[in-house]
Amino acid sequence: MKILRALIIFAIIPLIAGYFVASAQGNKKQQSDTNPNFITNSILPTDKITLTEKGNIISMTQKGVTTIPTNHQQLIEVSPLSDNFIGIDKQTNYSSLDEFSSSGSLIKALQNGNTGNIDTMNWFTDPNVNAKQTKIAFVSDKDGAQTNVLDNALFVEDLSTGISEKIADPDPHSGGITHPVWNPINPNLITYDYYQYDNNYNPYSVIDEYNIQTQTTNSLTTQKQNAYQGSFSPDGKHFIFLERNNNITTVMYEANVTANGLSNIHSIATGDFAYPEFSNTANHIYYLQAQGNSGYDLYTAAIDNGTISNTTALSTSEQLLGNSEFVVSKTPSQ
Repeated sequence: MKILRALIIFAIIPLIAGYFVASAQGNKKQQSDTNPNFITNSILPTDKITLTEKGNIISMTQKGVTTIPTNHQQLIEVSPLSDNFIGIDKQTNYSSLDEFSSSGSLIKALQNGNTGNIDTMNWFTDPNVNAKQTKIAFVSDKDGAQTNVLDNALFVEDLSTGISEKIADPDPHSGGITHPVWNPINPNLITYDYYQYDNNYNPYSVIDEYNIQTQTTNSLTTQKQNAYQGSFSPDGKHFIFLERNNNITTVMYEANVTANGLSNIHSIATGDFAYPEFSNTANHIYYLQAQGNSGYDLYTAAIDNGTISNTTALSTSEQLLGNSEFVVSKTPSQ
């Protein structure tokens, strides 16, 4: 029953199917290389991009690619944490949130989904580190046995104490909450995708914002927008997100961030997109895009006069759907 429930949850969350793409890798010495599948000269000088490829931690700047092999063949969703990394180790019946050293060795499990009992295994996913790198937001079904709601709820772990706190409950049987993102300027604000059903039982999602200090929730988007995968600009003044249209096309939107929510919401592109992220250089973004059925590749583009321009592929034939999200951070010199 537990396995069936987990499969149902992950089947309806966008892009989760890629979790099962992995191949064997040994634990080797960290190396700089010229991976032919990545083209780094169009990465902005301000930016470092971190992602996973076949269990390896990949770090890219304009200067090239650094590959950090690990012994965790299904490692996904890696983010920098000071000089180390965090990531999700996806297994058949559970997943764990782990911390890795700069050389790729496992330091410890921050959240261990392996309970030793197949009926009580837990899932952890979508980790996001706050700007001060003192807290991690993530989603999990770990309290499902107590609540009888088997969808992913939103949690925050304090890295100094190791204590996690539930921040938001999911809508039952919806697939749960996904994609938590910290506001880079206000440490009390977290946005996340909230999945639910309308009166006709049609699924949709909104992007909600939770204020930890006031314990209040504010919706940044509407049911009609069916929005998901939002992200802030580094200065917290702009927000980018995706919207599903009725014809299943995906539209990328940009908006201004105000004290009352979002304003000046306007579309900037249409295509098969995933996980748009702002660069640390103004008016530039990164995102995944699929061309036909060939899988997702990583792109960069400028935002000019309300639309994207100078679109450039940073990978070829990578099928990054299997690696899920990527993280844009500042280069060490910034």
